[in-house]
Amino acid sequence: MRLPRGLGIGAKLAAGTALALLVAGVPIEHLAARDMEAALLAEHSPRAAVDAALLRSRRTLLLGMGTVIVVAVSVGAATAFFVTRPIRRLTRFAQAMSEGDLSTRAPLRGSGELRQLARALNHLTSELSRSSAEVRTERALLAGILDGMSEGVLVLDRDGRILLANRALRAMASLGESALGRSVIESIRNARLTEAIQLAGKRDEPVDVEVELGRALPRRLLVRVSRRKGPERLGHDECEAIAAWGADHDGASAEPGLIAVFHDVTDLRRLETIRTDFVANVSHELRTPVTAISTAAETLQLGALKDPHEAAEFVDVIDRHAKRLRHLVDDLLDLSRIEAKNLRLALSELDIAPAIEHVTQLLAEAARRRRVTLTVDASALPPARCDRRAIEQVLMNLLDNAIKYAGEGAHVTVKARSADQQVTIAVADDGPGIPPHHLGRIFERFYRVDAGRSRDLGGTGLGLAIVKHLVELMNGSIEVESAIGRGTQFTVRLARAG
Repeated sequence: MRLPRGLGIGAKLAAGTALALLVAGVPIEHLAARDMEAALLAEHSPRAAVDAALLRSRRTLLLGMGTVIVVAVSVGAATAFFVTRPIRRLTRFAQAMSEGDLSTRAPLRGSGELRQLARALNHLTSELSRSSAEVRTERALLAGILDGMSEGVLVLDRDGRILLANRALRAMASLGESALGRSVIESIRNARLTEAIQLAGKRDEPVDVEVELGRALPRRLLVRVSRRKGPERLGHDECEAIAAWGADHDGASAEPGLIAVFHDVTDLRRLETIRTDFVANVSHELRTPVTAISTAAETLQLGALKDPHEAAEFVDVIDRHAKRLRHLVDDLLDLSRIEAKNLRLALSELDIAPAIEHVTQLLAEAARRRRVTLTVDASALPPARCDRRAIEQVLMNLLDNAIKYAGEGAHVTVKARSADQQVTIAVADDGPGIPPHHLGRIFERFYRVDAGRSRDLGGTGLGLAIVKHLVELMNGSIEVESAIGRGTQFTVRLARAG
C-alpha cells in the first residue's frame, strides 16, 4: 500500500505509524480474544486451568506488544529513510552551492514541501549565478578602467589600510602586491600624503596636496583625497563595485573609507619652469639692446647730433643693437615654429658639398675680419636625405659660432664624410674649448658658456637649440666634443639617400 503523493512529511510519518499499528494490532487482538474466550469457557474448570489460561493470555499480549513495537520501529525507520532521502539530496545540493558550485540543480522529485523547497533552491541558485556573473563582468570592467587610467587611484578602508592601488599608482609610487592591507605610511612613506589622508578622514570636503614620490626619478603628483560614501549613500551597483574591488582581500567591504586620486604634474611643472625661465631670459635679452638703443637715441636728442664723430658712434650703437634685436626675434620665431611643430621640412636627396660651399662663402667676410682660416674638405660625397634650407641654417649657426668664439687667428675646418650609411659633417676649431661641465647643457635655450662674451659678440643663445631641433627633424643627430685649449668639434650625422 502506497501513501498518497500529496501528503507532507509529518502526515506521511503519522500515516505510516498508524498503518503499522493497525496491521500488527488486528492479529494480536484476535489472539488475546481467543485466549480470554478459552479462559471464560473454563470458568467451571479447576483453578489451575484458569491460571494457565490467564498466563497464556498475558504472554500473548506481551508478545503482541513486542511485535507491534518492532513493527512500528521498522516501519518508522523505513518511512523516515524514504522520506528523508530527498532531504539529504537537497542538503548535499545546498552544501555544493555554499561552496561556490552554482552549476548544479536540485532534483524536482517528490511532492509537497520538498518539491517547493527544491524549486525555491533552484531559483535562488539561478539568481546567484546571474548576480555573480554580473559582478564578475563589472569587476573586470572596473579593473580595466582603473588599470587603463593615467591617474593613480588609491582606495583605503576605514582604518587607513590599502584596499586597492591601480597600475598607474603602483608605477608612480613603486608599490608591489605586498602593499595591500598595509597603511599608507608603511607603503609610500610620505609625510605630506599621510597628513592629507588623516585630515581628509576628519572633513567632508576633499583635501588637495602636492607631493613628490620616487627617489631615482622623482615625480610631482597632485593628490586629491576624499571620503568614500557609506552604504546608506550608495546605490546597489556602487556597493557591488566597491565590494568587488577588494573581494580578494580580507576586510574589504563597502564601509566608509578614503579614495585618493594622483595626477602626475611633473611635466606640467617642468613646462611651467621652462616658460618662466624663457620669459625671464627673453626679457633679459631684450632689455640690453633696447636699453642701448634708447640711451643712444636719447643722447643724440640731447645734442650729440651736433658732433659728427659722436653722432656716428651712437648711430653705430643703434644699428648694432637693432641687428641684434632682429636676430633675436628671428631666432625666437624660428624656435617657436619648430617647437610648435609648425615647421614642415621637405626631405629629399641633396648633395651636401654645394650647401657647405654656399655657407662658407656667406661667412668668408666675417672670417676674414677676425683673421680666421676657414678650410673645407667635402669632396666625393654621396647625397644625404635632408632639407636644403634646414641644413644651410644648421651649417650657418655652427660655422658662425666657430668663427666668433674660436678667437682671432684660429683655424676652422669643415669636414664631410660618408660611413655606415650616414653622411657626417664635422665643424671643428682650435679655439679655447668648452669646459666639460657645460657640454651637457650646450643645446639648451639661452644657455651660454660665457654670457658676457656671447652678448658682446651678438649671440642670442638660441642658435644651438635651433640646430639641435632642425637636425632631429631631419632624422639625424648632433654631438659635441671639446677639450680646454684644444678646441671644439660639432658633428652632425644624417642618413644617406637611397
